Amino acid sequence: MDIEYLLLLQNFRQATGDVLTPLMEAVTELAASPLLIGLVAFVYWAVNKPLGSFLMLNYTGSTLLNQTVKLGVCAYRPWVRDARVIPVASAIGDATGYSFPSGHSQSATAYYGSIALWFGKKRRWVAWTMAVLILLTGFSRNYLGVHTPQDVAVGIGLCCLYLAVNARVLAWLERNPRGDWIIACVGSALALAAVAFYLTKSYPMDYQNGVLLVDPSVMMEDGFMAAGMVLGFYPGWLIERRLICFSTAPKDRSAAQYLLAAAALGPLLALYKLLPGLLAPAVGVCWAEFISCALLAFYAMALVPALIRLLQNRRSRA
Repeated sequence: MDIEYLLLLQNFRQATGDVLTPLMEAVTELAASPLLIGLVAFVYWAVNKPLGSFLMLNYTGSTLLNQTVKLGVCAYRPWVRDARVIPVASAIGDATGYSFPSGHSQSATAYYGSIALWFGKKRRWVAWTMAVLILLTGFSRNYLGVHTPQDVAVGIGLCCLYLAVNARVLAWLERNPRGDWIIACVGSALALAAVAFYLTKSYPMDYQNGVLLVDPSVMMEDGFMAAGMVLGFYPGWLIERRLICFSTAPKDRSAAQYLLAAAALGPLLALYKLLPGLLAPAVGVCWAEFISCALLAFYAMALVPALIRLLQNRRSRA
């Protein structure tokens, strides 16, 4: 049934001359765009620190959960399972890793769902808009032929479950603010446990005409990225909470803080895009992604905030 649904959407694409394809490509790209990561970092550094931290916490943790399930199930992409499925060519490049559950659907739920939770009680239209964006992102993955409906539904569902659990954890943290080190230790330990799982579990090694259908080492890259991001996030988050304590309150912000935050986006995107390629010859692709994402998350959560705090201290003494 899932393949037949994808074939139905495929026939619609072909019959309509791909009229909706650019829109679906834009929707799916937004959910996993480096620009979105940069925007969230800028919000954290210069606009609304609690919201930015909330967005990053939900994104990093849910991504690790998604990737761990992916590498546990090892479901092949629809076009590997059935040659009749012909995905949109431009979407294949972003369809990394195994198929189940959908990573783009998870990312959309993490970002848009966090915004809905943050603003939705006072502005119901925000919650409804975010819900539409989540569903539209999931549909775009089906429309482009890179995920089945099950992939999308579980990707959204797992992230919703994570958001619900995380809400309880954060509520506990509000009552026990000195328990942040426990959360940081558990999060870091889970990241390391995930890497151990990726390295020790068995993977399908199916061949077709003497050619390996799916290379497990390539499939593991996204998992190592997610684990690295979580491992860099929690120490940075803890250090900022305990030692740095920068502010985005209107009374503390200045034009210089906005400029610093904007300038800090350059190194952030360089860590994301360039560092893995530089490290890969020395440590391999997976470990290069792991190290790069750990540095990226720590840079975002602690290093830039430390510079902002120095700036704010100088301003207060002036």
